[in-house]
Amino acid sequence: MGIESKNDTRRIEARCEQGTLCGVSDNGVLSFFDIPYASDGGRFRDALPPAQWQGVRDCTRPGPVFPQSPSRLDFVMGATARGAALSEDAFRVNVFTPSLKDRLPVLFWIHGGGFLTGGGALPCYNGAELARTGRVIVVTINYRLGILGNLYLPGVAEGNYSVRDIAMALAWVKDNIEHFGGDPDAIVIAGQSAGAWYTQLLMAMESTSAIPRAAVMLSYPGVEPLQPEQAAALGEHYCKLGEISASERTLMEMPLDAVLAVQGRLLASKVRFASVPTGFIPVCDALVPASPTQASAKFAPKPLMIGWTRDETGSFFAGNPAAVNATADEVRERFEELLGALGLTRYEQLLNRRLQGSPYSVLVDITSDLLFRQPSIELAKTLVEEGGTVFAYQFDLSSPQSHVGAGHCYELPFFFNNFDYWPDAPMLAGLEAVKAQALAHRVQSYLLDFIQSGNPNRSAMPVWHRFESQSPHCLHLDDVLSCTCDTANLAQ
Repeated sequence: MGIESKNDTRRIEARCEQGTLCGVSDNGVLSFFDIPYASDGGRFRDALPPAQWQGVRDCTRPGPVFPQSPSRLDFVMGATARGAALSEDAFRVNVFTPSLKDRLPVLFWIHGGGFLTGGGALPCYNGAELARTGRVIVVTINYRLGILGNLYLPGVAEGNYSVRDIAMALAWVKDNIEHFGGDPDAIVIAGQSAGAWYTQLLMAMESTSAIPRAAVMLSYPGVEPLQPEQAAALGEHYCKLGEISASERTLMEMPLDAVLAVQGRLLASKVRFASVPTGFIPVCDALVPASPTQASAKFAPKPLMIGWTRDETGSFFAGNPAAVNATADEVRERFEELLGALGLTRYEQLLNRRLQGSPYSVLVDITSDLLFRQPSIELAKTLVEEGGTVFAYQFDLSSPQSHVGAGHCYELPFFFNNFDYWPDAPMLAGLEAVKAQALAHRVQSYLLDFIQSGNPNRSAMPVWHRFESQSPHCLHLDDVLSCTCDTANLAQ
């Protein structure tokens, strides 16, 4: 069913419940972009079911992503959203499949971006290389971001639009993926950073926890959903900063540029030394449990792959001279703020852990540990205690970029093995290609084995031991594989 196009790819048609769509076939991968999983119901309104269409929908090119400002991680990732169209109607999924006729497992990918930026249509999340292995279908999604996705103001906005968007996208995949060669009973939900947060939420929510058969979480941030009074206060603070009334009409009619500008001022008002502030995030309600980490125990005994990078906050701090050049006294003060009476002792422990320890290195160590590593370990323990199977990793390869280390987001091109889609990423500049490809193939092998069976140990690779509460093994991913480590000692 293919017609040759001018760029030597073939156009190929498929069907979903809404109608016929046209994608592209290129070197063993069929890519279908910009497929609606919902229809726009309006700002601060729930999305509507996707509309039917007549004829053939053009799904040969990436579509828009939801409105956002430049990412605070452009310093390391490059401007990943540069050139992307922004629209409040970006309820889209993208499907990368090796065949329309197989029955393959499905990786349902939820992008990160601090609840503020990103999009499944962005090139950095292109899933073609994973699909080209012939072992998996990759689906990437958009969901509403920032204030547009999570504003909670009684009488104006209910909040958690992002959560319901993602749940709708997952339901669409469950209902339609057979048309693309996928197995609706073999969906593995996955995400990085904010996407990992939403992944554990899907694991916890009554409406979604039964759909996936496994989960993959990269760099899970240990933040709790806001309490309603906190979320309402945040919305009121936003209106005060923007000098606007906290009314439905004002917020609904506010120009998009102004919406984002005030959101930027709100985030800037929360910046503190050596912090990674969040803005509008989900609020606990009947849908979102107040403690999703504990509630996700209902996901057991399904398998989980979970991990973090060694120097998570290096990506946030490397471009900030105040952090890079911080004095010992400034960092000790921050330790005391974070750890109280234990702060000074912990500072000395971390300083002596590295051969070239510095105030900056221990600042990265402690913030990475508190924000990402320890929450991941606690979640892993929770699932194991409930009978779940968990495989934990730490990504250790350092970026060539100064002061980044093995920073936040640095593992993404290794997991997707899609370095060609990161042409302007400073964190990859100068990386030895042979070393990078070798590690990417190892990571990909473990990931694909896990997606297919729930166990990453099917291939002839070093054994990845299960995480146990009494024996919390962790696989270290570097140019030399180390197979076990006591996670309790990772920050010591």
